[in-house]
Amino acid sequence: MRTARRLSLAVLAATVLALPACGDDGKGGSAGTDTDTDADTDADSDSDADTDIDTDTDTDVDTETDDDTIVEPFTCDPMETTSPLLAAYMAFDPADPHPGDTLTVIVISTNGTPPASAPPLTLQAEGAGGTTTEELAFIAGGADTVAYFAVPDVQLGDVCLLALANGVDAELSGKVTVTERPAGPPLTDVVYKVITNHQWTCDEQPTYGNELHVSVLDETGVGVPGAVVDVLLADSTDMETIYNGDTNVVPDSLTMDGGGSFIAYDYWPISDNGLLVLKLAVSGEPSDIATELTTGWWEADDLGCNYCGTYGINVWGHWSHTVVFQRDPAATEICAVATDHAGQSNCGTPGHIHHDPELQACWAAE
Repeated sequence: MRTARRLSLAVLAATVLALPACGDDGKGGSAGTDTDTDADTDADSDSDADTDIDTDTDTDVDTETDDDTIVEPFTCDPMETTSPLLAAYMAFDPADPHPGDTLTVIVISTNGTPPASAPPLTLQAEGAGGTTTEELAFIAGGADTVAYFAVPDVQLGDVCLLALANGVDAELSGKVTVTERPAGPPLTDVVYKVITNHQWTCDEQPTYGNELHVSVLDETGVGVPGAVVDVLLADSTDMETIYNGDTNVVPDSLTMDGGGSFIAYDYWPISDNGLLVLKLAVSGEPSDIATELTTGWWEADDLGCNYCGTYGINVWGHWSHTVVFQRDPAATEICAVATDHAGQSNCGTPGHIHHDPELQACWAAE
């Protein structure tokens, strides 16, 4: 659950939950109004009164109007922390966020604290839109804790972050800066929308390994031969902690066959730095981003519930996925689209990573 607060820095500094000292440089400009009114009235003494009124009113406003007001980006400085309990650091995805993005913040311990021994964690985020408290989205890890948080709909300027242990103790801080989104591929007449991002069920899942099925369709549902789909790793990926990275290399792109499809079977690598997350998007075109495609999302949840309960199925967190893109001439937005978590439905409400389950990240296609 997310709670939002808009508090002054003076109040924040006086509370136990001390936040980073943040400030908004504010709106520039000053207003000055000069009014010059001349009224000349000439009246004749005869019975026919002739009144001439000449009024000239000029108003000069020195301040820019609402249409051209210059607003400086929000700035803040993170609180100084030492991470006394977890000796942790923060990783971010995207590392260079833009307005409307969901910022994934990952707190990763380095002192051998497993998830079962980690203190309860929450995250406070202060930015241009105010201050929010984000609850833990998902916790993973083995010998160390990997805690995921989602900060949705970030706005221009700094975002100061403070991880709290036990709800009150400042554990770890950080800061990212949200910048203007660069121009993407030009919007001609279509946007490729993700119409399917399916995590395979246990009945669909192969023994060991991962299957990845990708299709690119035109607006009528016919496959687009030779279409290319980019494969992106989350910005938070630590390449030094990837297992099997040399023998099971994640490709940079996938080229569709003559029917507009691609099918792969592989032992996708995994990473110590959180779950290895793949993101897919049609190359060179305005396209949704299929996210949350994972490997290393283990076969049992934190409570010991086994998603599939069959030997060799989903072992080592190997999940298979089907992703379908389709051209949509009416679409004007690009969105990040998460999986349906179908394979994890056996264990109740699944965790969510690299997206916010309550607010989808979308932005205008260029």
